[in-house]
Amino acid sequence: MFKPSPKVVAALRDRVDPAALEIELARKRPDLTRLLFSAARDGEPLGRELTAAVCRAGCALLGERHPGASIEVRVPPFAAVQIGFETGPKHTRGTPPNVVELSPETFIDLAVGRLAWGEAAVRASGVHADEVSRVFPLT
Repeated sequence: MFKPSPKVVAALRDRVDPAALEIELARKRPDLTRLLFSAARDGEPLGRELTAAVCRAGCALLGERHPGASIEVRVPPFAAVQIGFETGPKHTRGTPPNVVELSPETFIDLAVGRLAWGEAAVRASGVHADEVSRVFPLT
């Protein structure tokens, strides 16, 4: 769930349907994840504020869908999340043995389906790191 901040809402106003944004903001617990991915889908440059928001929302979504701590997905400098699948070690402290690091642009392209895992520039280490490929696209 991605909570609205004034800067993100202002940046989204020019990128998404204003009515959809107002409906989401009127909810008791607004979640901008869907609207952020919608804004990212068009391929236009997002700017720093929206890029950070899409990366954070995407990592939060990964954590919700795949709770665990066997693989760390990093999108520096904006976000990181530890996720898990049924395989892999049960990690409890520090950096997991499986790490996947992506640039913000690559993460967003994978998240919205503009890029396939095999074509992405990904830095991965650990036996189970490639399992992250099955989570994309997020939308």
